Amino acid sequence: MSSSTSVRKSPLHWGQACIHCRRRKMRCDGARPVCGQCSRGNRSEDCQYKDGQGRTKMEILEENISRIEARIRELENPQAQGPPVVLSDPYSIPGSSSNPSVSTGPVLPPLDFGWWTLPDPPLEVKTVLIDKLLDCASEYGFFMNASRFRSAALDPSAYYSRPLPALMSTVYLLGSVLSHTPSLTMHEKTFLERALVDVSGALSSNYHPQRFVQTIQAEVLLAYYFLASGRFLEGKYHVTTAVSLVLSTGLNKVRSDRTTSIGQTPVLRAPRDAIEEGERVDACWTVLILDKSWAVALASVPNAVCPSDIVGLQLDTPWPLEIQDYEHGGFPQSMVCSYTIQKYLAGAPPSGGNEMSTKALHAKASLLWERATDLIRNWKTDMAQQESIDFYASFATLDGLLENLRNAIPSPNAVNKPTFAKRMTLFIARNLTYAAIMQLYGIFARVDTQSKDKVLKAAQAVFRMTGIVPHGSPINPIIGTVWVSAGQVLLEELVALRASRPAHTPASNRETDLFGTFNTGFQDMIRLAESCVLLNYQVRQIQEAFAAL
Repeated sequence: MSSSTSVRKSPLHWGQACIHCRRRKMRCDGARPVCGQCSRGNRSEDCQYKDGQGRTKMEILEENISRIEARIRELENPQAQGPPVVLSDPYSIPGSSSNPSVSTGPVLPPLDFGWWTLPDPPLEVKTVLIDKLLDCASEYGFFMNASRFRSAALDPSAYYSRPLPALMSTVYLLGSVLSHTPSLTMHEKTFLERALVDVSGALSSNYHPQRFVQTIQAEVLLAYYFLASGRFLEGKYHVTTAVSLVLSTGLNKVRSDRTTSIGQTPVLRAPRDAIEEGERVDACWTVLILDKSWAVALASVPNAVCPSDIVGLQLDTPWPLEIQDYEHGGFPQSMVCSYTIQKYLAGAPPSGGNEMSTKALHAKASLLWERATDLIRNWKTDMAQQESIDFYASFATLDGLLENLRNAIPSPNAVNKPTFAKRMTLFIARNLTYAAIMQLYGIFARVDTQSKDKVLKAAQAVFRMTGIVPHGSPINPIIGTVWVSAGQVLLEELVALRASRPAHTPASNRETDLFGTFNTGFQDMIRLAESCVLLNYQVRQIQEAFAAL
């Protein structure tokens, strides 16, 4: 028991119990500042004593609520008789009213007074919000160690290790949205305003040992929030900020074998353990995944150039490990890395097990999707001879990498003892790989049978995989872009098959199978998109194209 809490040994006199116990007719031990009953019931905020202090805050609040309710009844029934109900101005200074007829009694709190106006929600609300976000961690780019974060966030005694206010307010924002609970989602605007203010000044918190990494985490969560809401300009802003912070803090150089320039002081102190180092490695790759994937989705240029010719921008950080590997020691102590992405794109053989972790597979799929998009963007029918040679050499390299990656990513249902996060990460990685294949071969599918076959198989695989995800599960909002691409491929093929058969002729087996694959996958998409603004919009696009078929 805390030394600041004193317990009465003698029986309490009448009226000395706390207000909460008195109202519930429970035996109160009179402990200060929180009695035993309230402490055990996790109701510390309700434990108040009247003593000689006059009315408690709770009694004042209840009086104010009663007066407001009376005023509402008076406004609804102006013909009713009785003395007028006068409310004081909540923004006036007591005793300074310019109107002497207005009461200068206790100043009322704003009418939206409640837990959401406090700097921190009550423990039970905070727990719900944090757990809702952690349930969707893999889908919204949460890279912090979940158990360590949750412990620090909910432990009232962990003052110095408590996460930054910027990260906490952003977690509350996403937790409220992902809860789909009206009593929480109604405060989304309040949480958003607070999160944006806190993030804007997060790096000024010089005392916090993890202010840079946690600010990056907050920026990533805000980026996903805006992108999933269809607010792309704001989402891109936070993606850009996250990329800038990764590069400026050197998270792209974790365990680099290229030493820091002479006289250059590292921004980050050495990690305290393997878990903290793992958070930094995962931060780097999470931001790269975010940047590459959404550059494709928004048809924009990524912020991070990979590979880069500038030494400071080159990524030397090793491929990420599984979460449990960080908890069991992390990387070998002597391990150093360099040119991580360059070596992968050049086809260098794997040198360790971390190249095949679920997050590494996700990162590779995102990278190849963006590389395929960029390569096809530069394709022209009238390329010069050298341009053509370079193009087809790059094409062959990407094709080989995609084929290797497609074979390397296990089916989410085939993983031994999979967690929900691991299954969903593999689901997204497989989808992005098929999206990259569709992107790479799409422009040749109209004139080349082999290319068309590859594109069709990839699109069908996307629609067949929707059944893997349990309905009601959170899902990464990037998946909508993949669905739209695959839907366009299947619908175009259905149109071509219908146009090629004579009128009133029954559909071929190929057309029937293709339609069945589309329809089954599309019904899954409708259910999976229910909780996301962006996915709902993209599924409606597919639906409109299907209706015009």
